[in-house]
Amino acid sequence: MSTVNKTKIGILEIPIEYFDLSKEEKDYLINEILNVMLTIIDKNVIPTVNRIDILNMIIDSSIETNIEDEVYEICAVLYDIKQKLNED
Repeated sequence: MSTVNKTKIGILEIPIEYFDLSKEEKDYLINEILNVMLTIIDKNVIPTVNRIDILNMIIDSSIETNIEDEVYEICAVLYDIKQKLNED
């Protein structure tokens, strides 16, 4: 079995009270996180590559990694971010 080398491309920190926030507050936070992530992608990826596709791949990979690490709170936030990203 081959091993896959992984590298961290960032750390997502969420407020401890995320799950107690109102829908409006969560939406605001998710939009802020999305803007930061897209800005980082814009600075580091050639313009011909679809940044939404890249971000979806990053989020999917991050969800998978956090499931393996049993960090389900981050998975829930990433899932919310992915939903917001794909509804626009």
